[in-house]
Parts: sequence; structure tokens; C-alpha cells
Amino acid sequence: MASLIKQNCIGRTLARLWRERRAVALIEFAIVLPVLVVLLLPLADLGMAFYVKTQVMTAAEAGAQYAFVHGWSGNNSATQTSINSAVTNATSLGGLTSSPAPSLSCGCTNGTTITYSNPGGTFTQSSCSAMTACTGGASPGAYVTVNARSTYTPLFTYLIFGSSSTLTATSTVRVQ
Repeated sequence: MASLIKQNCIGRTLARLWRERRAVALIEFAIVLPVLVVLLLPLADLGMAFYVKTQVMTAAEAGAQYAFVHGWSGNNSATQTSINSAVTNATSLGGLTSSPAPSLSCGCTNGTTITYSNPGGTFTQSSCSAMTACTGGASPGAYVTVNARSTYTPLFTYLIFGSSSTLTATSTVRVQ
């Protein structure tokens, strides 16, 4: 008899809870919250990756701007060191490098393409004017290419992506 009363009491309690409408929103939120977290965390991580990529592009552009303002001197290592400093000091991003090193090359612009050649020996930006004329009679110009690179490590490990990604940017500017 006691077990029958106990079952009846439990049955009434369950029936009362089934009809209860208070706290339904809380239960629904508790069910939906893990799904929201699973969707929003990768979006936040992706946003951080885009921020780092933007900083890498800004650094490459800062190095190209430095080369545009100061030119390329005859001492390649001193010029490269100065451009590298401009790249690494452009943002507060840690682990930013200017790799591969900035380079100077001669090229012709004909509409949408730039054709580079690799002159040997001592090379300055004025060496480009000594090269043969480009098609259409235009003289070749000196171009500095600046690279920036940084590694981004996501906050969480995802199955699709690796544990880290190398983000790169390149900027080329005509200095003469």
C-alpha cells in the first residue's frame, strides 16, 4: 500500500511539472546555449585571424612606404635592415618578420603587367635606367618588394584547420 501511495504521489508531481510553464525559457536557453557557443567561438577566432592578417598587410605596406620615401641606397644590407625595421615597427603584433628580405629589381610596366629582370653585380635603383628601354620607349623603373609574415595560432584547435597558420603579405612600390 505504501508503494502505491508513493507511486501515486510521484505521478501527481510529474503531471504537475509537465503542466508547469514557468522556467520553460530557461530550459530552452540551456539547450540552445551550447549550440550558440559552438557557432560563435570559431567566428571570434576567425575575426582575430582577419585582424592579424590586416596587421601583416599594414606592416608590408609600411615597409614599401619607407622604401618609397627613402629609396634604395647602394648598400643593400643597410637598406634592407632599415626596411625590415619599418616592417616590424609598423604594428604591435608579436612575431612579425620581414621574410623573405626586401628586394630591388628592375621592371617595365606595360598596361597591367610588370616584367622583372635580375641584373647581376652591384645593384642600385639607378642601375635600372641603364637597362634597355621597355616596349613603347619607356625607361625601366626600380621596384622594391617588401614581404611580411606572422604566425597565427587559433584560440581553439579545429578539425578543419591546423594548429597554426602562417599569414603573409607582399607590397611592391616603384622607387624610381
